[in-house]
Amino acid sequence: MENLLIQNISISTTELAMLIMIISFLLILIAFFSNQKGIKSKLNKIEQNLSKINTLINEMNSGYGIIDKNLSSSKEDLTNINETIRSIQKDIGKKSDENLSEQNINKAVDLAKLGVDIKEISSKTGLSEEQIETLIKFHTEK
Repeated sequence: MENLLIQNISISTTELAMLIMIISFLLILIAFFSNQKGIKSKLNKIEQNLSKINTLINEMNSGYGIIDKNLSSSKEDLTNINETIRSIQKDIGKKSDENLSEQNINKAVDLAKLGVDIKEISSKTGLSEEQIETLIKFHTEK
């Protein structure tokens, strides 16, 4: 009878060993699939973050495009303003020349009324003698 008990125990031990191996294998599989689930979850989060980053990059690119357009527009505006300033400077120069010319004419008339010689009037005003003679004819008493 003792043999029978020993034999049952040894079979039971073998069965127990097999059972432990199967349970261990199942635990390893469960741990593997659980770990794989965690990895998939983390990958999904990474994909979502990448998607958000791509959206932000696209928004930034569009913002830079708008800034570039604004800079180009501002450059054109500055060019137009510069041209306007040059035109105004030319007009001012012309007006200044006209005022100077008018001042010289008035000076020449005043000098002629005082009886100053035509050559002297020419040297003081920069007007030609013909211009001075014409002014004298029109602006002095006859």
